[in-house]
Amino acid sequence: MNTDINISGIHHITAVTSSAAENLAFYEKILGLRLVKKTVNFDDPFTYHLYYGDAKGSPGTILTFFPWENLPRGKPGAGMVTAIAFAIPRTSIAFWTRRIGAQAIRVEKSDRFGDPVLQFADPHGLPIELIATSDPPPTAHWPEGPIEKAHAVTGFHSATATVNGLEENNNLLREVMGMTLHEQENHRYRFRMTATEAPGHFLDVVYDPKAPLGRPGGGTVHHIAFRTENDASQLRWQSILRKSGVGVTDVRDRKYFRSIYFHIPAGVLFEIATDPPGFSVDESAHELGSSQRLPEQYEPMRAELEHRLPRLRSEPFQHVFEKGPDSADDDRTIVTLHGTGGNENDLIGIVREVNATSAILSPRGQVLENGMPRFFRRMAANVFDEDDVVRRANELADFILASADKYDRNPDRLTALGYSNGANIAAAVILLRPEVFSCAVLIRPMLPLQNPPLPDLHGKQILVLKGKNDAIIPSASTDRLVKTFQRAGAEVTTREMDAGHEITARDLDAISEWLSGPQACRHQDFENLPMEETV
Repeated sequence: MNTDINISGIHHITAVTSSAAENLAFYEKILGLRLVKKTVNFDDPFTYHLYYGDAKGSPGTILTFFPWENLPRGKPGAGMVTAIAFAIPRTSIAFWTRRIGAQAIRVEKSDRFGDPVLQFADPHGLPIELIATSDPPPTAHWPEGPIEKAHAVTGFHSATATVNGLEENNNLLREVMGMTLHEQENHRYRFRMTATEAPGHFLDVVYDPKAPLGRPGGGTVHHIAFRTENDASQLRWQSILRKSGVGVTDVRDRKYFRSIYFHIPAGVLFEIATDPPGFSVDESAHELGSSQRLPEQYEPMRAELEHRLPRLRSEPFQHVFEKGPDSADDDRTIVTLHGTGGNENDLIGIVREVNATSAILSPRGQVLENGMPRFFRRMAANVFDEDDVVRRANELADFILASADKYDRNPDRLTALGYSNGANIAAAVILLRPEVFSCAVLIRPMLPLQNPPLPDLHGKQILVLKGKNDAIIPSASTDRLVKTFQRAGAEVTTREMDAGHEITARDLDAISEWLSGPQACRHQDFENLPMEETV
């Protein structure tokens, strides 16, 4: 056993994803990690290398990504790190269960070595775990982030590697790298590293001789890096590994640390990285992640790179805003949401037919399908990219609320009027962000989420207009949406119109009558409307 020097803990973990913007939105806005460095891949400068961590970018908190746009998904398996675990306070289980569940992400609960574990996948399939511990490691909280300190992620807890062979891998960890077998639970072996007061001092090895080999791609881990004190200790590690028969690379300068790489017998790619110089070498602690940093060799290409690299943060929605007549005493704003192939002008005329006094906010969907604008991606007819639905719904919700403030509109009097794809995104906003709309008119909608959340929708009024002969939207899917709303407490009025998927004059009559009702959007008497049935 090597006793001269030992591995202190995890330095960083690097994974692969297929959208830089979606990656940033999830890890910054949902998990509450700080973007501490925005640079590029050393070998592919037209691809970002994004680093997330605590407020200081401390070793043991750093999760990094290579986002190759539109990269097909891989499959975690043997020979890979197959799960990344962050530490959270023991008292924060309920908080994180609700927070992740609100993104329409499936969360599984389990127990491991006496600690509660929340298991889920990020929007591109990367397995993430939150392990609740009574003594989370001390890290630098990011006060400008979305998570208060009492619930914030406190760096890595551990990582899980899946292997087909056991002894030769475990021997390398123990005899060469100086890790200690800390606990065992069935075929899971937990190794402890020496920096027990720092984040990321556990590595779990799961032995599964029948596990298929992992397939690299989006949603998989590229490598895991372990900490070493400085350049001198790294060179000693290089010598130790080579004397042990391990093929290890020369030292590579990654600007924020120096690195050596090697594969363990199971095939998992390991790195040993130096703690210094750290992420403040080219940005102050306050400015971390705020600007595009480049390796020196790529500085002459800066203009080209900044032009070709994808935008990380969502662009504002192209939109139209119209005030109502100056003489009108109506503080309602109707938000129109067009169907596939429409645009921000499509439904304005309809609104003016059914309501002449309200303001109108009309955004254009940001997704293109064969050149036609939509509000979210679909995989096939009535088969949606649900991760994209959630992301786009949250972006739209943020835009609507910001626009209400920008145009000085009453945020408590926002009414959705959506048609087809626009009705579906409106439904997603209602379920995911119920604070946005006070009421809604949904024309030919369906439920865009397989496992929707059930927020408290008491007091919300919703008009759903089905087409009796609609060949595009299955009636059962509309009914499922209605029942979901009702289970959440919304007051839903459903009418089946004598129509197909198109909007008809009878739809306009129903909308006009409903919008002019005595209570906000609600009207009590629909007896005289033709061809209608209550569901």
